[in-house]
Amino acid sequence: MDIHPFSITDWRTFLRDYSLKFLDNSSLLRALEENGAGAFVRSHVEREGWIGYEPASADAVVAAEERLGTRLPPTYRNFLLASDGFGYVGHVDLLNVDEIGWLPERDPELVEAWSSTIDDTNRSILERSLLIAQDDGGPGVCWLLHPDGAAQDGEWAAYEWFTGDGSSPDDDRYDNFGALLWDAARRLDTD
Repeated sequence: MDIHPFSITDWRTFLRDYSLKFLDNSSLLRALEENGAGAFVRSHVEREGWIGYEPASADAVVAAEERLGTRLPPTYRNFLLASDGFGYVGHVDLLNVDEIGWLPERDPELVEAWSSTIDDTNRSILERSLLIAQDDGGPGVCWLLHPDGAAQDGEWAAYEWFTGDGSSPDDDRYDNFGALLWDAARRLDTD
């Protein structure tokens, strides 16, 4: 599957397919069912066809870009225009356009705790990354987009960072947001 970059239509198809796979074979759904939320998630997916949300408006995306002082990378921007956030992707929930923000502003304690224990490359990632997803009480996973060294097509490097296991932010680096989300979906197939 071509993952660089996804159009809005491609994202909708991808997210619907992911949602159906999630219902069919996800250990996460089984855990949700054990905790009582599975029936809600299942009925939402069956009704809506996916576990995403309504698309962000173009105005909301532009407002976020103005708030952040940067243009979002195309693959991630198109994702938001297809679904303003997304639930249950691996260990994380993707934040909506109003929740995304620079990591030092969104979670200053995390940046401070890690800044003294990592090398300059990882410190740069922490100090200049956009937080786009995080878990809700699980193993401490964040998804970050880092604009430094953006590709010619405007894409930013993407990181899946397991903060709770002592790993560094750059241990799981992807060329762009689409590649990270595609890999998370691929892992669902192996659950």
